[in-house]
Amino acid sequence: MSQCPFHYTDYRCTDEAAIGRFVDAFPLALITSVADGRFCSSHIPLLRNPDGSLFGHVDRRNPQFEGRSAFDAHIVFMGPSSYVPPEGYRNRQLPTWNYLAVHMDARIEVIDREPEALAILERTAERLAHYGSAYRVDPQDPRVVANLPHILGLAIDPLRVEGRFKLSQDKREEDRDAALDWFIEAQGRDLRGLLDALKDFAKPDAPR
Repeated sequence: MSQCPFHYTDYRCTDEAAIGRFVDAFPLALITSVADGRFCSSHIPLLRNPDGSLFGHVDRRNPQFEGRSAFDAHIVFMGPSSYVPPEGYRNRQLPTWNYLAVHMDARIEVIDREPEALAILERTAERLAHYGSAYRVDPQDPRVVANLPHILGLAIDPLRVEGRFKLSQDKREEDRDAALDWFIEAQGRDLRGLLDALKDFAKPDAPR
């Protein structure tokens, strides 16, 4: 059963294979937990192991992880989303917002041991090679040697996982298909505009 009573069962996915493919495609996770009585959140890429556990690494100065050995967290992997207006359907419908996400409650172990942190860095580079990079971690690289003491490894044990894939499942097939077409086309349209707007923000002297 969904951990959120309001969450529609039509949108809930517990298919492990589908969830795994989604996490592989969108590995940047939002990790939220409580530290020193306040909520903390960090955007951290997390990669899956064959058994469904995950691994990653963080800067040891990150206050969410600094000085901690293990804690519970809520993790969200967010995929594409889009506004779907009435024009996105075949028949008269009210607008909505469709989205793809995976929510996870997990136990996080913080690894403060350099050999294990180095192994995580090596595995991360290998796993991300499909993005078109030939980079591999060289333990003798002076940059790696200098940075390794500042890195903490993460080992994540998922406790509860569910996909939340809202794709107008409550509509008739022809409207559902039309909304999905709109959703797919909107990804390129919306992303191009956002990236154009962010070009100036990426400059070092941009207002912050």
